[in-house]
Amino acid sequence: MLIAWNAISYKDEFLRDDLGPYLPKNEIVEAIESAALFYYIKKDKSLENLVKKIILSADTKPKIKSLAKDIKKAVFKKHPLLEGLELPDRIYLDENGIERVYVEKFDLEKKEFTSRFEKEVFKGVIEDFTISSPNLIHIKTALLSFARGLAEYEHKALEGTVLEPYITDIQNKIANEWEMTLRVGEWTTTPYKGDLLFFWRIKEAREKLLKSFNIDIAPKDILFIPKYKEFLGWCEAKS
Repeated sequence: MLIAWNAISYKDEFLRDDLGPYLPKNEIVEAIESAALFYYIKKDKSLENLVKKIILSADTKPKIKSLAKDIKKAVFKKHPLLEGLELPDRIYLDENGIERVYVEKFDLEKKEFTSRFEKEVFKGVIEDFTISSPNLIHIKTALLSFARGLAEYEHKALEGTVLEPYITDIQNKIANEWEMTLRVGEWTTTPYKGDLLFFWRIKEAREKLLKSFNIDIAPKDILFIPKYKEFLGWCEAKS
C-alpha cells in the first residue's frame, strides 16, 4: 500500500493509458536510490572518502549528473541494495484522487514565494502497491535515514518562515507514524531533486564545488500547495 499523505505530481499531468492515470515505476526507484546513496555514504567511511577524492581531485568543472551517476555506480557495486527489487511497472491512481491545483514555488534563499502555476496532483491510497525485495529491511533503514536528513535540511532552510510549522509536522510523522517514508514525484524544480543530498553533508566536497566551480548543489526551492497547506511528495509505503 502507498499512501500519498501529501499530494504527489508528475510533470504537469500524470501519464495515462487504457487503464487510467499512473506513476511510472522509475519514480519509486529513484526515491529508493536517493535514499540508498545518502544512507551508505553516511554509513560507509570508505565511500565518503571516495566521494571526497573524486571531487577534490577534479581540475575542471564536472557535470553534476555525470558525477552523481559515477558515485551511484560505485555505491551500488559495493552495496547492491536494488538487486531483487520488484515494483509494478505502472502504479495506477484513482481518478477521484486527482485534481488540478495551484502550486507555489518557495525560494529557499530569498525566503519567499516567487511563482505560482497549476499542476495535476494526486492524494489518496494506492491499495495494490507493494515493494518486494530480499533487502527490504535495509531499504526501510535507508528510507528512514534519508527522510530524516531531507526533512532536517528543509527545516533549517525554512526556519523562521511561514512554512516552518509544516516541515515540523512532517518530521514528527517520519519519526513517530510512518512505516516507510518516500519522497515521490516533483517536489522541487531542482532537476536532481534529492539525488545529491549526500553531497550536502560532506563539507570538503560541497566547498570545492561551490568555490572552485561555482556549483551550488543545494536545492533552490520547494513546492507548496496553498489549498492543502502542504508540501508535495511525502508518502508512506506500508508492507
